[in-house]
Amino acid sequence: MSNLHYSEPAVKTPYNQRIMANLTVRASWIDKVSGETVSANGFTENVGESSTLVNLETLPPVGSEVQLHIFENEEKIIEVPTEVIRVERDPSQPLAALSIMENVKKWKQIVMVAAQNWVTRHWQLNYEEEWVN
Repeated sequence: MSNLHYSEPAVKTPYNQRIMANLTVRASWIDKVSGETVSANGFTENVGESSTLVNLETLPPVGSEVQLHIFENEEKIIEVPTEVIRVERDPSQPLAALSIMENVKKWKQIVMVAAQNWVTRHWQLNYEEEWVN
């Protein structure tokens, strides 16, 4: 008789960490119609181990290769090539999901730490006084 797993899934999916942080970004890509370089400023909504969701002034088309610059305290900390995997064209919050194409290890070492630092600063600035006994 075969063994069935009732209490847990037999195949476990890997857990990918996401950090809800607002890091400043600049994205640039080449418009396929005009051939001109388009740049847009914005910020991250969340940062993952191999992707990020960004709020941009102008959205690139799905499938575009985007050069993404991440800033911390107005200083560029990394520049990585990304690919647009999804866009949300909500006028109040235009979002693009970007998948990191190269330097994923460097991304994890630099950007994930910067996002964690942002969360720590944000918590200290906004909530520290409320939780003091």
